[in-house]
Amino acid sequence: MAKDENKKPGRIKRLLTLFFWSIFITIIIIILVYLNFEFNRLKTLNLSIQNDWKSFVAYMLQKVPVLKDRVKYEYLDIGNAYIIQEKLIEERLSVLDKKSQEINSQLEELKKLASQITIEASNLAKEKEIFENEKKIFEEEKKKFEDYNSRIEKLSQWFASSTPAQIAVALSRDEVGIDLIVNALLKLPSDTAAEIIQALAQINPTKAANVISKIGEVINN
Repeated sequence: MAKDENKKPGRIKRLLTLFFWSIFITIIIIILVYLNFEFNRLKTLNLSIQNDWKSFVAYMLQKVPVLKDRVKYEYLDIGNAYIIQEKLIEERLSVLDKKSQEINSQLEELKKLASQITIEASNLAKEKEIFENEKKIFEEEKKKFEDYNSRIEKLSQWFASSTPAQIAVALSRDEVGIDLIVNALLKLPSDTAAEIIQALAQINPTKAANVISKIGEVINN
């Protein structure tokens, strides 16, 4: 019984010691966590205690009589950190706004350029359509001209292979135009053309006179 009674005070003492050490360690941990929290909070204000050791050394050296005249320490007024951050944000926003305006201006220029290209493309399409129409008309005129020349060539060959009297009868008809007769006669030798005109004059003097007048205009031109 005496041994058990002696053990109880020792056990209680160890429990109390363990309890106080636990409280002490817990307090230390809480202090460290709190200090870390404060350091992080100071960083948000652009302050860093970890990097201010030189300032701390200068501050401490000023307390030494021999060194205080050689060491100069002043508090650095950094102003309100939130205002500084706000100004920095405003400056960045201003830069971004200018860039946005530049981009919008470039977009407007691109829109104008695209509109101009569209107009020019439309004008080019119209000019191409006009060119195609003119080309088509030219091809038709060329075809008509070649057909007309072919008819004149055949008529000239017929003139050369027939007698002036036979030719004059055919040429006296109203369906045969003056220009066609003149163009065909110009392909013949002058004496053969003269004989045909003389034969035409006996049948239709007026038409013969018109043919001679037209030949004169062509020769003079």
